[in-house]
Amino acid sequence: MKNFRIYLVGESNSGKSSIINALKNKPFNFNISQTIGVDYWSFTKNQTKFEIYDTSGLKKFEQATILGMKSANLIIICFDLCSSTAYQDVEKWLNIVLTHKSVTQTIIIGNKMDKQLQKKNENIRHLIQNYSFYKTSALNSKSVKKVFEDIVQNLLITSQIVDRVEISPMLVQVQKRNWLCLC
Repeated sequence: MKNFRIYLVGESNSGKSSIINALKNKPFNFNISQTIGVDYWSFTKNQTKFEIYDTSGLKKFEQATILGMKSANLIIICFDLCSSTAYQDVEKWLNIVLTHKSVTQTIIIGNKMDKQLQKKNENIRHLIQNYSFYKTSALNSKSVKKVFEDIVQNLLITSQIVDRVEISPMLVQVQKRNWLCLC
């Protein structure tokens, strides 16, 4: 069975845990407590296990998050669309991912689309232009399932491509050896 690790990172109160709860079809909890360290949840689809690590956005757990995400197949940067520090939050986490994780898929989720935006931030659009970007609302579960359906599909497709690439050189070597043995 294949196994994928997905790390959900971002500042406190960006809605990471609420997104996971929406994915689990749990009713929205207005009194959800902050994640301490990391919460874990997994599901299986197409004989593949998807492990989701919901990390704390608290500064004191940042190093633990960085250590854990080194083993991730996918990192989701989550931010609050309505936050006045949204640009700085996304920039911070993109820098952390780029500094500490050499090769991985990264997507960005702007959460709380159900709230009235204070102002449009064109700087964020420029910052995230090279990444898959989704807007969600954990409050009404809008787009949450779509995000994870896309993630599952993309990880499965990517892993099939990687498997073929890893197998192909072995086949070429075997064919060369057989050819050399015949000479």
